[in-house]
Parts: sequence; C-alpha cells; structure tokens
Amino acid sequence: MSLGMNLTNSLWPLYVQSLGATVLQVSFLISITGLAGTLLRIPSGVLSDLYGRRKIIVVSIVLAISPPLLYTFTGHWEQLIPWGIVYAIAFALYMPSRMAIVADYTSVETRIRVFSIMNLAFPLGSLISPTLGGVLESEYGWNAVFYVATVLYIFCLVPGLLLPKPPRQEVNERVENQVARVRLDFAFFRSLFAFFLLNFFTGLGMGTVSAITPIYLTERFHVSTAEVGLFISVGFGLTTILTQIPAGVLAEKVGRKRFITACFAVIPVLFVLWTTVQSFVLLLPLQMAINGLWSMTWPSSLTLLMDRVPVTRRGVSSGITQAGIMLGFTVGPIIGGYLWETLGTLFPYYASAIFFALCLPIVPFLKELKKTM
Repeated sequence: MSLGMNLTNSLWPLYVQSLGATVLQVSFLISITGLAGTLLRIPSGVLSDLYGRRKIIVVSIVLAISPPLLYTFTGHWEQLIPWGIVYAIAFALYMPSRMAIVADYTSVETRIRVFSIMNLAFPLGSLISPTLGGVLESEYGWNAVFYVATVLYIFCLVPGLLLPKPPRQEVNERVENQVARVRLDFAFFRSLFAFFLLNFFTGLGMGTVSAITPIYLTERFHVSTAEVGLFISVGFGLTTILTQIPAGVLAEKVGRKRFITACFAVIPVLFVLWTTVQSFVLLLPLQMAINGLWSMTWPSSLTLLMDRVPVTRRGVSSGITQAGIMLGFTVGPIIGGYLWETLGTLFPYYASAIFFALCLPIVPFLKELKKTM
C-alpha cells in the first residue's frame, strides 16, 4: 500500500500543476480530497470495530485500485477531484484498521517496539516510490506512474486476503484488567481530545508545506522531477526507516511524553533554518532532520493512545486521532498555498514552525496507562 500511495502522492502536486493548476489550485485540490478522507476517518474506525479489521482493509485496497488508472484519462486538473476523493476514502478506511490490528496482536509491554517495527513499512514505500515515480515520469510520462501504482494495489489484495483472523483473546488477561480500569469518563475523553489536537497541529505543520515543497524545489532550484523524487525518497523514506527502531528504544529509556516534547521543541527551529538555505543539496539534511524528528514521535504517540483505550474501541479511537492529522493535512495546503501567493514562498515554512511550536503545551495532557506490579 505504501509503494502505491507514495508513487502517486509524493509527486502529485507536480502532476496537477502540469494540468494547468496554479499553486493555490494545487493546494485546493489536495485539501478537497483530504476533506473526504478526514470526514470518513471516525466512521471507518467504527466500521473496523463492528465488522473486523481484515474486511475493512480488503475493501480499502479494492477502492484504491481504480483512481490511479482513471487519472490517466484526465485532461484538466478539475477532472481529478472525484477520483482523488475516492482515493482518499480508500486510505481513510485503511489507516485506522491498520493501526488497530497491530494493537490487537500486541501486549502493553511489547507494543511500542512492534509499532516501531511496523512503522518501517510506510517509510520503505517512501524510500522507493518517489524516486521510481520521478524516473518513470522523466522517461515514459505520467501515465506510466499511474499504471504501475494500479498494478501494485492489485498485488496488495493477496496479503490483504491472507491477514489472520483476530484471536479469540485479543489481549492477555493482565492487559484486559489494566484496560478495564480505564474509565470512559471526562478525563479519558479529555485525553483523547489531546491526541486529536496534537495530531491536528502536526498535520497542519507538515500539510502546510508538503504540497508546495516539490513546486518550491523545481521553481527555486530548477531541478527535474526525478531529482525531486530522490529528494523525497531520502528526505522522508530513508530517514524514517533509520529512526523508527531507535525512536522506540529511546522513548522507553527517557519516557514517552518527554521524548515527544524534545522532538517537537527542535522542529520549529529547523523550519526557520529551511528559509535561510540557498542550496538544493544543503536542504536535504535539513529535510531529513525535520522528518526524522517528526517520525520519531510516532511509536510513542501510537502506544500512548492504544494503551489508553479498550480493545473494542481501538478502531474508533484510532479514527478520531487520524481525523485530527487528516484535518491538518486538509487545512494545511490551503494555508500554504495562500501564504505562497500572497506573502511569498518562504512564509509557509514560518507557519509550519508555529504549528509545531503549538504542539508543545498539548503533550502534558497525553495520559499514560499506569503500570502495575
């Protein structure tokens, strides 16, 4: 799934721009499709709890197959809207179930390490697909990118259908007793809202610049699509692969909330530094540092969330927090595009620095499951 998603999404702003869209229109299209995904995150979590993770994952794969193929028949950027919405719906169904199914098969003691390992899957796609997509576009055109993505999703059906059925006892007795003590009271929902809010601001921080960065690189440094793809592959894919395992280990040593705070404290400074760099090559280590620190918070935040919620509410809880980050990625591109066209190309990066700084006062409200002897 990650290979297909990153093959299409990482360079999509350049494809939309090639169909005649301005930077603001590119941002608008990404926000419209993102809104569809945002609205369905919570319902998809509910469906996951009611009908099972495997069924929802298979449905999401089926939905993801057709949009890339239909992209090849479009002649103007506005024609991408319905297919982009279907594509967003597919991943809105997929992501909450993916996170919940990992939690279903792990214990409190092993969960952060398993999340660290499982989080390697998406960065692997981010490492390979942007470079592959850039080379395919440069050599054969955009249609080749979307044909390959379609084939990849068809292949995904095989492992999707082979996913194991949920165990009769999804967690051991000790974990069930711990979660049973988590009362669904005001304090619990306040904590869940804190997770939502944190994801919203991180989504804003990354979403404000994610759509415009490929355009920023091509317009400022006059690089090719293949070079942009390589930049994304290394700056996000390789970086997140290198950080996931150390992230889980370090968080267990220093404390999950303290570790998250340290990462978020550095990211705003790096975004400000981004605006001062005049070299395409020198931007790469800065991009790696930003994405590396952000991705290092994933295992801790996922573990904090899944430890707090009952087994039968993991899908919907994951959907709620995923709705937060998707809402950020929906609003962020509009903010980035507007700032680009009204104030200048650097102001989206200043805005991202502010959004990540706003994450810092939220972290203390993330509640941890108290350990028992």
